[in-house]
Amino acid sequence: MTSLPTFIIFGASRSGTTGLYTYLRQHPDVFMSPLKETNFFAYEGRAMDCAGPGADYVNNSVTRFEDYAALFSKAGEAKARGEASPLYLYEKGTAERIRRRLPDVKLIAILRNPVDQAYSHYLYARRQMLEPHADFSAALDAEQERVEARWQPMFHYARFPRYAEQLKPYFDAFPRENIRIYLYEDLESDPARLLKDLFAFIGVDENFAPDIDYRPNAGGVPKNAALQDLVMKPNAASKILGAVLPFEVRRRIRDAISNWNVKRDECPPAARARLRAALGDDIAALGPMIGRDLSAWLK
Repeated sequence: MTSLPTFIIFGASRSGTTGLYTYLRQHPDVFMSPLKETNFFAYEGRAMDCAGPGADYVNNSVTRFEDYAALFSKAGEAKARGEASPLYLYEKGTAERIRRRLPDVKLIAILRNPVDQAYSHYLYARRQMLEPHADFSAALDAEQERVEARWQPMFHYARFPRYAEQLKPYFDAFPRENIRIYLYEDLESDPARLLKDLFAFIGVDENFAPDIDYRPNAGGVPKNAALQDLVMKPNAASKILGAVLPFEVRRRIRDAISNWNVKRDECPPAARARLRAALGDDIAALGPMIGRDLSAWLK
């Protein structure tokens, strides 16, 4: 019988999903898709044609069910099987597509203050050498034009973190007990407690303690653009390393160099105020929806 996911991390981007994926991969009872962001349920059956910088990330999404199922063919006797695709929270219709294929799946989301999430998305795009604007407000000004030009969702900074609006289809499609919602603050303040709860939720040994010292996928503004370009984009050196080093080792080396080469500025006050005004209604709706006090997000 085909092995398919028993749980999915469906969002939100820039909120710790890569960390959760990394820690879950360490659990002996868990099999994680070797491809972290399959994006299958976001784009099932579609011919992808995103434009703009980094479009290949979306255009190379898994869109055929046979290819998606093959990712879990080596799950063996794992008690839990999962994947993590943050675009599932953003792309409309995804909840219904998951429900059709996996009606009993467990769903996990981790949410970050949407203003911080938007700026982190921008810093990540800068770190990846994809965002051409050195000013965040200018990038926000360009958002509508980029959406119309079919740039990939990474650049939808102010649209991406409307969590209440995006969670509703999941609450409509699945029993509430099948959905677990965490906050980024939970991961920051007590990762061991969050992981213990997550492990219990997906039905594996909750006392397993993964290595949580490594925090992958930080964003930031490059100090040296040429070095960042060399580290982040495919080149002859990366191909040689790819032939001799496992992916996880290569990623840690890349992140170590990149972390040294970036600075993490605070979100400019004007842009913060702009985003708070644009997203405040969604934040106000989200708190009661998930039973958490989110008043700090509005301050």
